[in-house]
Amino acid sequence: CVFIMDENAPAFSLDEPLYKNQLKKDLALNVYKNNVWGSYRHLLLEPPSLVESQHSCANTTIRGDLSSFKWLDAPIVPYSQNPENSNVVHNYYCAVNFKDIMLATGKLAPDVVVKGRINQENLLGFEYAGRNEKGERVMGLVGSKALSNLIECDPYFLWKVPDPWSLEDAATVPVVYGTALYSFVISGRIKRGDSVLIHAGSGGVGQAAINLALFYGCEVFTTVGTPEKKEFIKTHFPLIPESHIGNSRDTSFEQMIMMETNGKGVDMVLNSLSDEKLLASVRCLATGGRFLEIGKFDLANNIMLGMESFLKDISFHGVMLDTLFTSAAKFKHSLQCLVQEHIDLGAIKPLVRTVFECDQVEQAFRYMASGKNIGKVLLKLRTEEKERVIKAMPIPQIAHPKVMFDKNSSCIICGGLGGFGLELVDWIVLRNAKNIIITTRVGIRNGYQALRKRVWELYGVKVVISTADITTEDGVKQLLNEANQLGPVSSIFNLAVVLKDALFENQTEENFIASAGPKAIATALLDKYSRIMCPELKHFVIFSSVSCGRGNTGQTNYGMSNSVMERICEIRKSEGLPGLAIEWGAVGDVGLVADKAEENQEVVIGGTLQQKIDNCLEIMDHLLTQKNYPIVSSMVVAEKRASSSNTGTIVDTVINMLGLRDLKTISLHSTLAEFGLDSIITVEIKQIFERQFEVFLTSHEIRNITLSKLQELAASDVKENKLGLMNPRQ
Repeated sequence: CVFIMDENAPAFSLDEPLYKNQLKKDLALNVYKNNVWGSYRHLLLEPPSLVESQHSCANTTIRGDLSSFKWLDAPIVPYSQNPENSNVVHNYYCAVNFKDIMLATGKLAPDVVVKGRINQENLLGFEYAGRNEKGERVMGLVGSKALSNLIECDPYFLWKVPDPWSLEDAATVPVVYGTALYSFVISGRIKRGDSVLIHAGSGGVGQAAINLALFYGCEVFTTVGTPEKKEFIKTHFPLIPESHIGNSRDTSFEQMIMMETNGKGVDMVLNSLSDEKLLASVRCLATGGRFLEIGKFDLANNIMLGMESFLKDISFHGVMLDTLFTSAAKFKHSLQCLVQEHIDLGAIKPLVRTVFECDQVEQAFRYMASGKNIGKVLLKLRTEEKERVIKAMPIPQIAHPKVMFDKNSSCIICGGLGGFGLELVDWIVLRNAKNIIITTRVGIRNGYQALRKRVWELYGVKVVISTADITTEDGVKQLLNEANQLGPVSSIFNLAVVLKDALFENQTEENFIASAGPKAIATALLDKYSRIMCPELKHFVIFSSVSCGRGNTGQTNYGMSNSVMERICEIRKSEGLPGLAIEWGAVGDVGLVADKAEENQEVVIGGTLQQKIDNCLEIMDHLLTQKNYPIVSSMVVAEKRASSSNTGTIVDTVINMLGLRDLKTISLHSTLAEFGLDSIITVEIKQIFERQFEVFLTSHEIRNITLSKLQELAASDVKENKLGLMNPRQ
């Protein structure tokens, strides 16, 4: 191939010495540019660079893996021109709560917290303390995304910080006291003289509940998990006798309750324990008692509760503070007033806490997950000023780049009803886009396409299906006009394709024209008219193929069409316009290759194996946010995957996660549990086994497997052993 990218170059001819001499070198790709010959080569793309973000959120990039915590670029929270009407809060401190731990470690499914994937992108953090746009100190609750430097507050869950408190003090209050008041006052109908069992008394909710119960003059029983926590209760709550402090690690607290109440039981139980400890807690209730369940684990797993318990006329209340975020305003306002009333009465006191810096998110989560914490765990995002009222100036946060779309703009996806196209549209929708226009030659063809469109519309997205012919000037102008009616066009993606495969000697002019239509011709027209009609364009992305970059038998016309698109992107990039061509290898889950592939059969295209669609979408952030290259590629190289061998990889992974330094100093026949494997690391190992090595083991099997067994399995043939592929996927 010869690429002439120099306007001053002579017309191509085999008799022209410039070309004749170059072709004698027998190179596959010859590029003439700026009076110099060169070639195209695939080089490794540098890791993504960190950016200064005005608005960023902390989240795991891999669910269940705490080591994947990152600060990610987020949609800019709009600043109001009128501070009096602004709902933006500059976050100074945010708290890590047990629900955050359960979500981050994968023990609690997002569906349990909120329905609909559109709301599940980032669920971590729902408590904060900071300054509003007027500079006033406030604390509050939000449904999610409180692990962020900027927050859109809920005015019904917002409180002014009392003058004696610091913002650090204030960040310990909203969730724990909101939960305790909801439990005791709204659900439990607490009254003076009640007896109350409060589990995990040294925790955040536990301390808040003890403070409130003592304020109401109740007899308080509590449980803790360690002797250190028992000493904390004795020191900080001297009104609770030692005989009223039990063990939360087993069911012995049941005997304590029955002994101290002469077999009567308690009037209320505030429970966060699970399994048999939950059942023992139910048995601790007196006749007419109220059981207040604030944990989600047993509820989410539909753990059975014997009906016999209700013979004592007890009531069971699931106290879900987060359900109030979607409740009517009057319910939220009632809790807001309840918290404010108890602040004014002096019943609410800030809790003890452990504070981590903003770059210690993973450490904060691991610390709380270990169960060692007493009181609250906070993340400090910025230092509080001495002034009570002062306007907070924005402080950029170093974050990993993440592609987000402006909800007021529109996105065009050409060929968006194909397999890859539907997944790309879904990815864009989950990244904040609200106006989508999809081009297709024939419209919606099946029920699945109609279903996906309906789901996006339920998310509040306006989806327009356009049949404009993008291979004509009038069609492209019609398409851009349709899109601009939804909002200024910010993104154009061209995935359209027509395949006319044949060996080169069997190719025809008609085949080349048909293949070039939706790709080369359409991209040239989109380039031409987007320059005029799309002044706010941020993404101009075309999907190319390794058939262009590496070649593939029978796809000369297809490769040529992709090559034309890539040259257009190079020109756009050189002129300071957005332009990106992505050479994909075979995509295995959806699209053309998936349709043609036999079941469980690997297809090699251009020297590449099928790449998972999830992985394709996962790397889109990297490809779209890098600014240096107009042509990038993502593929699973067949030769590399088939020949790679690194037997110790899975063993090394486990050793590193367990903190073991030298295999020679430990017994290879010891189980992983004997090396101190806890439940959190078990979940992480399970996630990594499945993600990187295609290893599927239960938590019980992981705890009981030995290092020697791992070595044996790693050394055995990958087709015969239980673990499947032992090497990380390329």
